[in-house]
Amino acid sequence: MNLYHFLVLGTEPRQQYLAEFLKEAGHEVMVAEEYLPGYHDAVLLPVPQTALYLERNIGKLQKGQVVYGCNFPAESVELGEAKGIRFVDYMKVDGVASKNAVATAEGAIAEAIQESKVNLQGNDTLVVGYGRCGEVLAEKLLAMNSKVTVMDRKEEKRCRAVAMGSRGISFDEGMTEMEKYDVIFNTVPAPVITKEYLSRTKKGVTIIDIASRPGGVDFDYCQKKEICAKLCLGLPGKYAPKSSAGILMEVIEKTL
Repeated sequence: MNLYHFLVLGTEPRQQYLAEFLKEAGHEVMVAEEYLPGYHDAVLLPVPQTALYLERNIGKLQKGQVVYGCNFPAESVELGEAKGIRFVDYMKVDGVASKNAVATAEGAIAEAIQESKVNLQGNDTLVVGYGRCGEVLAEKLLAMNSKVTVMDRKEEKRCRAVAMGSRGISFDEGMTEMEKYDVIFNTVPAPVITKEYLSRTKKGVTIIDIASRPGGVDFDYCQKKEICAKLCLGLPGKYAPKSSAGILMEVIEKTL
């Protein structure tokens, strides 16, 4: 087995577990908040802050290194690749996004339970977007006996949601029934829950946005109208750091 030197940046729990797994495999590992002098075969950036850490350290990376993270900024990647640096996006490796969706969905439900004043069981929940995370989230909410509606632009996805036990509605239909939902989950990384939708929501609604920054909810309007809305990033690292680190470890073993 080839052994490598890893620099693990960031101190979130997921990075700490990943460092432990690498050490157990016999690799040399350094954990730090900032880039350390010396040569490192691979540099591991924290998933929710990949862009921030990459932009801060792009000038320090060296030819031949492999950099791991998620949603790399295109400009930084172009600069790095010109220097002979290889980038591996965890979520673009087969199977990772699906596994990560489980931890994300469980984390989103945990956030909703903490923020909401009502039970998920027996109450109406809306899942906006039926991609990987939306599908797993709807499945888990159904298992909790929540009355789940999925709102998606594509008829094919709405039909699949219905086949799995949820209601399926378009965005036009959603505009007319926003007042019925106790908890709304957004998974779409685009401005979809606008003030037009928010103005029709039920008093006391809880909105959990798990889309990548800046999310898909008009948070300024929510703050103005005192609507409980929360952008929740890095949920796998927060609620299931060990399991999530294990998924990232599999990627490293496959790609390094």
